[in-house]
Formats: sequence, C-alpha cells, structure tokens
Amino acid sequence: MAPDWLAQLREVKQMSRSICPKIQRVAHHLRSRKHFVKLYSPRLVSFGPIHHGEPHLQLGEQYKLMWASTYLGGPNKIPEHLHQKIVEKINELKLLYSEDAIRHLDDENLARVLFMDGCALLQILDKFDLMNPEVLNVKVDQLVLVNQDMLLLENQLPFQLLKLLSPHNDNELTKMMVRFFNCHHLPSGDYDVVSLLPHPPHLLDQLRRIVLCDFQPQQNGNDNIITYRNIKELKAAGIRVKRCESKCPLNITFSTSFWFGGELRIPKIVVDDTIAPTYLNLIAYEMCPDFENKYEISSYLEFLDSLIDHPDDVMELRSAEVLHNGLGSDEEVAKLFNTISADLVPDTAIYACVRAQIEKHYANIYKTWYAQACYTYFSTPWTVIAVVAAFLALVLTFVQTWFAIFPAK
Repeated sequence: MAPDWLAQLREVKQMSRSICPKIQRVAHHLRSRKHFVKLYSPRLVSFGPIHHGEPHLQLGEQYKLMWASTYLGGPNKIPEHLHQKIVEKINELKLLYSEDAIRHLDDENLARVLFMDGCALLQILDKFDLMNPEVLNVKVDQLVLVNQDMLLLENQLPFQLLKLLSPHNDNELTKMMVRFFNCHHLPSGDYDVVSLLPHPPHLLDQLRRIVLCDFQPQQNGNDNIITYRNIKELKAAGIRVKRCESKCPLNITFSTSFWFGGELRIPKIVVDDTIAPTYLNLIAYEMCPDFENKYEISSYLEFLDSLIDHPDDVMELRSAEVLHNGLGSDEEVAKLFNTISADLVPDTAIYACVRAQIEKHYANIYKTWYAQACYTYFSTPWTVIAVVAAFLALVLTFVQTWFAIFPAK
C-alpha cells in the first residue's frame, strides 16, 4: 500500500490562476516586514470575514450597523429578501474567498457578516464625501480612516455580493466605484465604463484598473538593460525631468532633444500619508498566487526607487513640479520609496525602452561631456560668474601679452 504522502502527490492539483482571484490574506513574506505590517490591517472598520470581530474594531462595528440601517431605509424598513439572497447564494460567495479567510465562520454567520458589511459599504460608496463627512454621521478624521480601510487587500467585499444587495445594474455599480475615487489624488474623471470591463471583483481591483487606465508601455527595448540612475545623475548628464499631463501615473517616457540634452517626462506624484498603504496593498494584490498580471504597479514603484536615492533627488522632482510632498521632509520621501520597493520583483520589459534610451544617451560621449560641462560650470549663478571672470582674465592676459610683444607705435 502506498504511503499517504504518495497519495497526496497523486491528488494534488495545479494552483489556478485567473483574472478574478479570490479575496485572501496578504502573503506572509510581505506581512513579515516590520515597517509595514500595520499597513495591511484595518484601523477602524473591517469589511468581510478576515478581520471580523477583532477587539480594536468594535467602534467600526457600530458605524457599520448605522450605515447598513440607513442604506436599508431605517430599522423598520429592512427588506428581508435581501438577506435571503445572501443565504441562498452563500456557497457561491464562499468560493470568492480563500479557505483560510472564512474557515472561522459557519455559513449562517458568514451570511450575516456579508449582508451587514455589504449594505454598509454601498452606503459609503453612495454618500462618501470628505468635505461633508456629516452625511455619513462621522468626523472627517474617522472618514479618512474608513477610506484607507476600504482599500486594504484583506478588507475587500466581492462585486458579486454588492450586485445582490444593490438596485443598480453592473455598469451603474461600476460607475459608483469610479466616482468614489474622485476624492483621491490618483487619476479619476470621465472614464468609459466599457473600458473598465469586465467588472472588477472588488474595490481594490477597481482602483488598480483606474491607475492603469490609459497606460501605454513602450515595449521596444532590451529587457536585459537595468539602469539605476538617480535624478541627480540624470541632471548631470543633461537629462532634465519634466512633468507630463497623463491620467495614468505609470506613463513615464524619455525623449532626446536636438542638441545634447534629454527629457524624462513623469506624471505628477502626490506623496502623503495614504501612498504607503495604498501602493503596498496594490503590490500585495499583484503578488497573489492566483492573480495573473504583469506586475505593473510593482514595476512602476521599482523604477521610481531607481530615480530617488537621496533627498536631493526629491528636491529636483519638486522643483520640476513632478512631485508634491505632503509627507514632510525630502529625506522622509526618499526613505519611503526606498523601503516600499524592497523585495519587489518587477517586469523589466515594462520600462525597458525608457532604460535603453537613457543608456543610449549615456553612451554618447559628446552629449555626456557637454552636459557635464554645463552642469559643472553653468548650474548656478556663482559658477557662471566664475567662468565669465576667468574668461575675461584670460582675454586681458592675452591682450597684455600681445602689447608686450608688439607694443603700439
């Protein structure tokens, strides 16, 4: 008789991958990083089963009851058929979560959690307004926390659940999600819902779609070229950074001027308290084993990290109006990008063309020498004055020598 472990080998199945991965916990190797462990967990409100019932989220439970009751029309108007929909579809909804995310709840309690949290989330999506937090009967600082908690990987509710609880059709529900992001620094606006189809599995996926909307990577380049040139080095080589207007923050391009310079065009980057949890959870989502993707967000942050090594690099980006620093010092911003991008495995093909163009610029000796000379002698008013003074001294010395050899008659 074959040992048990051999029987397990025969029964094992290949891990499935799809465009609609299950809602699951953040991978252990990401969560174990001590600087970021708190950024994967909700601070005020839990949505879904993973963090349900945690002691520090009890205030959030009271808020969810209030929002769900308001969404349903008040305590005397709760339509029981909505809850019955969840009960009837509970087996289908369970398939949208990983096994370890729901094993601590039986079907009855899971249906209760999904019903209450789904109604609360729909009320938030419909009434969310940071300028008017009283609409949701909370203070603005609490609404900011709710906003951040809604975008955590472990705090997602399935789109299919919201469909069961919402009177809107799929397109209207997707538009409601898009409108929610109008209050964010991330790109938003008049997106064609058709371009965002198929409909997102959850809110975090919708955010990722909006970030990547209109992304046009330049694929012509050598994937083997790995360029690590920070902003200060690029400037010394005659490459200036310029802000470009693009809906997609990932649309970074490079162009060469007619003379000796180059131009690295980067969409606006807003750095504040939300950037770390937002991008870290987007990265964690890309790293889910059942999510097939091209690691676009990871590649973007890895490329930014290659540009930002020191506070001087942040200062140059601010001077070019590419980066808005709402976090604090330039040193904090540089440290943030250096730590966020640790252990990332990007798709090098995404920015291969930009890297190749930068390397080509560096390989041109004449361009590099000319740019370095300009950077060394004409980068500040004092160096310009020094060069002009030295030139005048040289001219006067030449004139004096000339008349010493050939005195005037």
